[in-house]
Amino acid sequence: MKSLEGGRMVLIPLVVALLIPNESSATQAPRPLGVSLAKAALYQPRADNSWTCLDGSRSIPFAQVNDDFCDCADGSDEPGTAACPQGKFHCLNKGHQSVDIPSSQVQDGICDCCDGSDESLVVGCTNTCHELGAAAAVQRRNEAELHKRGAERRQEMITKGKQMREEREARRQELNQRRKEQELLHTEKQQLKQNAEALESEAVEIYKEQQRELDAETAQAEQEPQQMRQEASLSFVRYDTNKDGFVEVTELMVDMNLDSDRNGVVTVEEAKYFLDERDRVDLDAFITLAWPRIKPLKMLAEGLFQPPQPEVVASEVEGQQAEATTEEAQPTPPIISEEQAELAGGEDIDADEEGEEDQYEDEEEPDVGVGEASADIEDAAPPAYDPETQRLVQQANEARNALEEVERSIREIDQEIKEIDEQEGKDYGLSQEWAVLDGQCYTFEDREYVYTLCPFDRTSQKSKNGGPETTLGRWDQWIGKPKKYSQQKYANGAACWNGPQRSAIINIKCALEPKITAVSEPNRCEYYFEFETPAACDSEAFQAETDSLHDEL
Repeated sequence: MKSLEGGRMVLIPLVVALLIPNESSATQAPRPLGVSLAKAALYQPRADNSWTCLDGSRSIPFAQVNDDFCDCADGSDEPGTAACPQGKFHCLNKGHQSVDIPSSQVQDGICDCCDGSDESLVVGCTNTCHELGAAAAVQRRNEAELHKRGAERRQEMITKGKQMREEREARRQELNQRRKEQELLHTEKQQLKQNAEALESEAVEIYKEQQRELDAETAQAEQEPQQMRQEASLSFVRYDTNKDGFVEVTELMVDMNLDSDRNGVVTVEEAKYFLDERDRVDLDAFITLAWPRIKPLKMLAEGLFQPPQPEVVASEVEGQQAEATTEEAQPTPPIISEEQAELAGGEDIDADEEGEEDQYEDEEEPDVGVGEASADIEDAAPPAYDPETQRLVQQANEARNALEEVERSIREIDQEIKEIDEQEGKDYGLSQEWAVLDGQCYTFEDREYVYTLCPFDRTSQKSKNGGPETTLGRWDQWIGKPKKYSQQKYANGAACWNGPQRSAIINIKCALEPKITAVSEPNRCEYYFEFETPAACDSEAFQAETDSLHDEL
């Protein structure tokens, strides 16, 4: 009977038990169809002709092996039929390579084994194992030759890889020694810096103190005109007895401090002298013309200082000084109110004074310390120190620069040591054959993208139409099975849109030159690179595989 299943023609077998004569011993029961020589001993019945499933789940009569009915949970009782879906059929393929195929392909009308053992005689499969074996032998010889030639280059890579490792170890020792030396130098430079900064700090503090004193004197000198104006304004109000906004000759004549000749009377001529030979003056003229002449006599009368020779005749002043010291000091004029100030000259004295104060405040520069920058001027020039302070500052700067140079050298050494340690932590193979590939990059182009593989570093993809490069993964580990060094994994690449992070698997084969031969994306965000390199050309391992296959055949 025939039926169609999944597009394949299936022949429903009518066999009860399919057996193959056991070539190992004529006294043992024949080996069931679909069982390999290696497992033949597992299919021997016991004395009572019973047999136990390979998973040990149950025992059945040996006659039920290959009876087209699945009795065992693991399908081991039907190696030669399609009764058990999880079963395996062994194609002996004598003259070629034996293989295992799914039991579902047994008796399906298609010749899957080159010796035709998976189909009944009805199908009439031709045995092509000898032809396929011969072609495979040629291919194996070519591969053997390739591995032999590639192994020579692999040996060169091994030699260079070991040399690189020795150089890294020697460099690591050199860096360790240099770091110890730099640490000692760092301690020395740090102490020199501390000493130089202590001297610098002391000198700068002395300089700042001197500057503060100088600034205080400068501020006092700047305040004198303001104080003089205030004193003059108060005196103006005192002299302006009729409150008409002018000081007249008659108003000065009542102040006996202005009696130059000390005769008990302030004459008109004496009063006019103080008014710059005018009959009267307003507030501004009083401040600028009259008060500078009046103030020395006022201070002299108060005993504050011995005045210099004024503009008056020296002989007259000498006679006046003796009398002026005996005069009773005039009482300090009261502080005038705003109303009095307005009566004096119609001006707001306080407002003027505040305006002048604001002006001085605006002109003041912020106190900027050594090495600091003001809020408005980031690159303010350092203060101009005196030569000795400048010398100490320069020495401190040199000490700081020397220490920073040592620290920079230590950072560079630590960075190089870190890179060497990272390289030492990578698996470059049993003989360091893969070390030469670290630091190299290889590219492959298809219709849309340019792919890049930098072994032991990263993989990437870039569109030919432009745009940024996308990282497909960074070096992770070797994952080849059963041959460890046949596959690499690169993980933690750029995240796909609304998906996982990209990753790449590198399938590696033997070749005379390193290159990428193909790139695919079988699953979303998972890339496969086909990479060839002489590092994979292990002729001894290849020969061992060939010998094993020859023994099997």
